[in-house]
Amino acid sequence: MTSDASHMLEAALEQMDGIIAGTKTAADFSDGTCEPGLSPPSTCLNSMPVLHLIEDLRLALEMLALPQEREALLSQVPGPTATYIKEWFEDSLSQVNHHGAASNETYQERLARLEGDKESLILQVSVLTDQVEAQGEKIRDLEVCLEGHQVKLNAAEEMLQQELLSRTSLETQKLDLMTEVSELKLKLVGM
Repeated sequence: MTSDASHMLEAALEQMDGIIAGTKTAADFSDGTCEPGLSPPSTCLNSMPVLHLIEDLRLALEMLALPQEREALLSQVPGPTATYIKEWFEDSLSQVNHHGAASNETYQERLARLEGDKESLILQVSVLTDQVEAQGEKIRDLEVCLEGHQVKLNAAEEMLQQELLSRTSLETQKLDLMTEVSELKLKLVGM
């Protein structure tokens, strides 16, 4: 099992070393259509085989249970290849961490903005509550004023009714007196 993993790892590392160095392309290992020196690496290089090779490397390393086996395998990797892969992973990780920090800053900025919005909304609710209370007091004052005017209106209507009754009564008395005056005139003429 150790020898299989060693051979797989060695083959994967040699393929990666060739791809990274530019002497071989990914197609050299997949279908053999591109040959070194005939095509530029950018035309033949397909990133998918590289990803498969990296995954194969991970699986091979996972199969090595003992740290001594990993150390022995690592000692077989050429120095420039190991250095280049290490630098490549470090660059990739630093970019991921940088994006994560930028995303975290964006999250912090968004959180701060939302906190500000929350405080603004709390202030707006407080102001609107005060305005509603003030409007409620005005409405209550207007209702009291309306009730007072309604009482005055009712009193004025009663006085008007009494005045109409008085006037009707006076008109009736006037008519009675005029009738009596007419009768008296007739009697006076008759005498």
